[in-house]
Amino acid sequence: MAAKEGDRILWSDRILAPFQRRTSSGRYLPEIDGLRCLAVVLVVLFHSHGFFTSGSEPSTVPELLATDPGTALLHMPHALIGRGWFGVQIFFLISGLVLSLPYVAHYLQGEEKPLVKNYFKRRFIRIEIPYILALTFFLFLSIIIEQSGWDRLPNYFAGLIYAHGFIYDGQHNPLLFVAWTLEIEVQFYLIVPLLCRVFALPKLLRRFLLVLTIFAVDQLCGGSWMAFTDSIWHHTVIRQLNWFLPGLLLADLYLSPNLKGFREKGGTLWADFVGGLAWIMVFVLIDYHFTISPRPFVLLLAFWCVLASRYLGVVFRNRWITAVGMMCYTIYLFHNFFIHTIFGPHILGPVLPYEKGNWPMNAFIMVVMVSVIIIACGFLYLVVEKPFARGRLPWKKKEG
Repeated sequence: MAAKEGDRILWSDRILAPFQRRTSSGRYLPEIDGLRCLAVVLVVLFHSHGFFTSGSEPSTVPELLATDPGTALLHMPHALIGRGWFGVQIFFLISGLVLSLPYVAHYLQGEEKPLVKNYFKRRFIRIEIPYILALTFFLFLSIIIEQSGWDRLPNYFAGLIYAHGFIYDGQHNPLLFVAWTLEIEVQFYLIVPLLCRVFALPKLLRRFLLVLTIFAVDQLCGGSWMAFTDSIWHHTVIRQLNWFLPGLLLADLYLSPNLKGFREKGGTLWADFVGGLAWIMVFVLIDYHFTISPRPFVLLLAFWCVLASRYLGVVFRNRWITAVGMMCYTIYLFHNFFIHTIFGPHILGPVLPYEKGNWPMNAFIMVVMVSVIIIACGFLYLVVEKPFARGRLPWKKKEG
């Protein structure tokens, strides 16, 4: 219900009304949209980063620690933004959680089992149609801008079937660079019903198997996987399964009595403290390599703490943050268009002077730039994504 001041609807409610999520299951976690916001903002900042870095700044934690405190503090925004690619892994964990929750509820709480037909139908409508619209837009944009744009037709058709990585040996689609992650997501969608059969097992056994599999896949990807030199393997769901599977484990933990009790009491302060440390460690550990990496589990702990915390959860439940998270798919599809077609050639430099390597001033410019991109994508969301967001065609009446 919209908040009111007297008899007037607040201006914020008018703005945010189109960006409120409604789910058919009634199982809505606003914190997850908040985490989607974090993930997509990190990705947009990362893809903007190349315009602003000189390449000589200290970028890793060891490099920052090797400098004096003043220099380290000055370049910390640059180092954080340079890790924005990790937003993709945050998205993968979210997918594991959200897609497995209905199956967990079925196996653990006796709720109705999701119909595979409806599961794939909803995924197709919610994901495929906006993707086709975006991919077609970028094809025509390529034709208009490049005289040889028609040469991109093979890339277009390969992208339509989410097979560009397979057909082009792991190369990114030149029409939509970020589509490689969507291809991996679709591969994961296909195996979710099979993976979720693990929840039919007793609690200790299924959790042990999930933990063991996460360790095994992470070890394979981080070490011996390098024996597979063909780049195509680095763009399959197997290569990223160590980030999806913690989402399944989190779905199991979410329905546990302990987490439910924390949430019913408004959260716990120790989860705020542990969660704050966990989120810092998520990005610190990127610069370190381990024989057995703790990173998937640290990210899992960071997610769990958001759900169990008192104040950290409040941040991620903020309506402005969840609104951005709700339209993250549109932002993800179109942000590079704004960065590289509009801001890069026409605004950065000609209209807005800046100096590469000038931190933290460049971080401020980037925040303004990303804010404008999010607002622009808000309008696109209403046209491209929202009509299909509930998993059914907008021109068809709801069944029943």
